[in-house]
Amino acid sequence: MTSQDNKKIVDEFFKRFSASDTPAALALLHEGVSWRVMGSEGGLPMSGEMDKKAIGDLMDVVRTAIPGGLALTPSGWTIEGDRVAVEMESYGKMVNGNIYNNHYHFLITVSGGRITSFREYMDTYHVKKLFLDPEM
Repeated sequence: MTSQDNKKIVDEFFKRFSASDTPAALALLHEGVSWRVMGSEGGLPMSGEMDKKAIGDLMDVVRTAIPGGLALTPSGWTIEGDRVAVEMESYGKMVNGNIYNNHYHFLITVSGGRITSFREYMDTYHVKKLFLDPEM
C-alpha cells in the first residue's frame, strides 16, 4: 500500500467515527489494534490503552453524549510510509447543551490496509471538564 492509501484509510476511519458508524469504523481496524490516549492512567477513564472492543465502546459513549454527531475536521497531514500523523479538531453539541470542541494530534500506523495503532494527544482538561465534571 502507498502512503496515500494509508491516508485514505485513516481519513475514512475518522469519517465513520464522525458519522457514529461503529461497525464500518471498526472494520478498518486490525484485530490487534491498540489506541493509546496520552495522559496519566486513572486520570481519565479513556487515558491509557484501548483494544478494538474498547474503541467500539468509546464510540458508543461519544454517540450517547453527542447524539447529533461529533464532527472531526483534519487540519494537517504528514504521511511517511505506514505512519500517518493528523492534526484534528472536534466539534459537537452535548446532550447537556455544552459544546465539546477539542484539538488533537494523532500518530497512526497502518499495515495491510488496516489501522494497527493510534497515539492520541489532546486537551485532557477539556475532556474532564465537559464529560466528567460539567459543573467546573
